[in-house]
Amino acid sequence: MNRHRAPESGDLDPHPGDPISEIIAEFSEVFAFARTRWSHYAEEVHPDLRGVGVMVLQTILRKGPVTATGIGQMLDMDKSVVSRQVARLRDLELIVAEPAEDDRRVILLTPSDRAEKLLTEIRERNTIAYQERFAGWSPEELETLRAGLHRFNGTAPGLHADGPARRCAREHGGGAARSD
Repeated sequence: MNRHRAPESGDLDPHPGDPISEIIAEFSEVFAFARTRWSHYAEEVHPDLRGVGVMVLQTILRKGPVTATGIGQMLDMDKSVVSRQVARLRDLELIVAEPAEDDRRVILLTPSDRAEKLLTEIRERNTIAYQERFAGWSPEELETLRAGLHRFNGTAPGLHADGPARRCAREHGGGAARSD
């Protein structure tokens, strides 16, 4: 009988030496750092904003104009969560919602000027934090990491559904992957 030893509470990696398991463990560390960073972002943007709201706002900033449906698909979020976040961001005057010219039923979301200014300032401050973490890395090492992450992210499932919301967002640069 072949028995596998269950990981003990002190074991951090159930498959030591397995590159995929080690990558997953490293991503877990990155995610923990990112969650903390999103919380700080949210507080800096507005005291009433939470991390998920900033995630939605960042997506609108990078991919907009985009529909709420497109955001939900890109972030793999439930429609109700996206709807609440969009309403909150509109209340805080951080996004603008306008009908698409080619299909007035479709609402396109873009960041407000205020949001763009705030996020640019925050991004500039946070760039320093990342520069400190990458101190000592060569340009080649940074490029290798960037290229690897870009390749990895490029294999993520894309938008599969079709409909007026996706078509309008895609035509306006918000529903399809960009190369930026």
